[in-house]
Amino acid sequence: MFTTLATAVVRRPGRVIAAWLLAIAALSAATFAVYGLDGPRAGSSQADFLPDRYESAQAARIGAQVFPAPEGSSAVLVVRRTDRAPLTAEDNARIDRLPRELRVAGVTAVTAGATAPDGRIRLAEARFPGDPDAEATIQAVKRLRQGTDTALAGTGLVAGWTGEAAGAADAFLLDLIVNGGMMLVILILLLVIFRSPAIALLNLLLVLLVAQAATSLLALGGKVFGYALDASTTGLLPVVLLGIGTDYAVFLLFRYRERLRAGEERRAAMVHAVGRIGGAITVSALVVAVAFGALVLSRLASFQVLGPALAVAVLLMVAAALTLFPAVYALLGRRAYWPVKLVTPATPPAPVGGPAPVGGPAPVDGPAPVGGPAPVGGSAPGSGSMPGAEPAGLAARTGRLVARRPGRVALATIAALVLLGLGSLLHRPSYDVDVLPPGSESARALATLRSGFPAGTLTPTVVYLTGAGVDAAAAQRFADRLAEVPIVAAPAGVEVERGVARVRLLLAEPPYSQRAIDQVETRLRPAAHAAAPPGTRAYVGGETATFADVRTVLDRDLRLVFPVAAGLIGLLLLLMLRGLLAALGLLAAVALGFAATLGTSVLAFQVVGGQPGLNFQLPLVVFLFVTAIGTDYNILMIARLREELRAGRSPRQAAQEAVRHAGPAVAAAGVILAGSFAVLVASPVLAQIGLAVAVGILIATFGLSWLLVPALTALTGRAAFWPARAHRRSAPAPEQPAGAATAGTMVR
Repeated sequence: MFTTLATAVVRRPGRVIAAWLLAIAALSAATFAVYGLDGPRAGSSQADFLPDRYESAQAARIGAQVFPAPEGSSAVLVVRRTDRAPLTAEDNARIDRLPRELRVAGVTAVTAGATAPDGRIRLAEARFPGDPDAEATIQAVKRLRQGTDTALAGTGLVAGWTGEAAGAADAFLLDLIVNGGMMLVILILLLVIFRSPAIALLNLLLVLLVAQAATSLLALGGKVFGYALDASTTGLLPVVLLGIGTDYAVFLLFRYRERLRAGEERRAAMVHAVGRIGGAITVSALVVAVAFGALVLSRLASFQVLGPALAVAVLLMVAAALTLFPAVYALLGRRAYWPVKLVTPATPPAPVGGPAPVGGPAPVDGPAPVGGPAPVGGSAPGSGSMPGAEPAGLAARTGRLVARRPGRVALATIAALVLLGLGSLLHRPSYDVDVLPPGSESARALATLRSGFPAGTLTPTVVYLTGAGVDAAAAQRFADRLAEVPIVAAPAGVEVERGVARVRLLLAEPPYSQRAIDQVETRLRPAAHAAAPPGTRAYVGGETATFADVRTVLDRDLRLVFPVAAGLIGLLLLLMLRGLLAALGLLAAVALGFAATLGTSVLAFQVVGGQPGLNFQLPLVVFLFVTAIGTDYNILMIARLREELRAGRSPRQAAQEAVRHAGPAVAAAGVILAGSFAVLVASPVLAQIGLAVAVGILIATFGLSWLLVPALTALTGRAAFWPARAHRRSAPAPEQPAGAATAGTMVR
């Protein structure tokens, strides 16, 4: 099937490329026509993604109907004296004039606000017509800050803007740095692996084009099917596609270069390459898509969108890897590898391995870069060796170690993973989504605000009172009773509209802290329900109450999504490998890798970093990434192990050869993917997820694929593939001559 597809692609590569470019242009144009330059608007609150039966979602619906929030976004100005003394009458008069002086383009209104109880801090608020991350809003915040500095120069007052719009403006530059750094890391790693600037730049361009198509497709799907994309989806999507798309391209380019070196014509070489790796990357994409797709079982609408969105994007990327990438590189041929010269041997080697067997794809374990040192793993697969000489390189040395001491390697690896996994017992979730860039103006201004105002000033908890007899007096009595709850620092106003009262409460604790969430759930909600007059009902809403409900949903999701995703992946593995022990072993190895990843994250952020907990989405996201992507690399390794067993080698010899030949390509792919995620450490919002996934991928690459899986297979031998037969097909084949192709073929 893949050979037929590749033949059609290389016969008309120009048409394939044109079709892709037209589709990408059409999707981009349609997205622009529907959403404009700023693109689709993300959900503004987690309450937007909760099922209606949860109280915070019901409160949000009441608020939207009776007390609709003004369109756009806001920022808060925090003003104090430079000597931190109480504000004087002259200072307050100066601050009162600011709203008239700060009428800059892009700002709809500036209003003076409250004064801190100690008289040292004064607030003001600015409103913007657009979303906080819109380009117009970011530029308006910049003008507002410049105007503020000019207005307060020489007055003895110092001010800073914080809040959603100011925080987005401060994060804008950091986001550009993170995205640029991600692409730079991929470029550098591709240059190290292939030593070809043409391949590095072209591969990045192709992946970005497909990522643009995927983003546009999902945005248009949101318009048609009515779902909202949240920050997690828009933040993770480009990272996933950059990493996975680069992986697929690496597998293709390794095998394509191998056939070009063997003397094949460029189109025949590409047909061979796609025929050999097409099944591997397709099944790899299916594993990833199945893992992500399991998130559709979540009750949280943001996860219901995130999972299928990533699954669709990955499937689109594998479609490009099987059509667009081969078309482009088949046109370029050897020129794609410039300035490296692909030297053709005097006698072209015979093809190795024959056609891919029915029912199993051919994994990729391509050779090392031509004309230079071997990649991460060491010596080039298929390069052969002099009689009596042992192959050099990290992969070859690791293979010999695994073959000589499989039991010790397995025990040492398992012990290391278990020790790291013990850290997961200390895991605490954190719902602090109000993360601002460290050292930014918005972060400093927020710290100043919290030194004089209750911690929940910018994110009040809102309680709605509905029913017969709700008037101003009843609402005030209700608010007075709620003010007695310990977590409440002060009421922030009572309003009555159309028979519904809205009571705003400022919490004494940071609104996203574990203590605030616990107190709202266990103290404030029961108190509000009890204080509601007869015939009325209270609904506690706001961000803190919302995350109390999100926590309940996630507890249920973790118990459902984890086993379902693991079961689906296990079923795919069983269908592919047709070996019960091999499939169970891979699942167990990946489970150990997940525990070790979570434990390492706990040690890095909670123990060493002193943070109160890990991002509440991290366990679910890391489980899916580490399970899906880690399984892909293990599939490549165990497929090579099975091939070596079929070739007649003993289990230990098979482990040695599999690590030696398949290790470099697995390492190259893993390092690129881990590097792309590691760049996210610079992002305050995605730092924990970035580091955790990067660590998990490295554990899956080197701890599982290089060590544990080969060692366990060396110990169990052909029994790992029962009930399928991995019988000895022939006597062990001699070492291939230099330049001979190596194939990681799945066998029956």
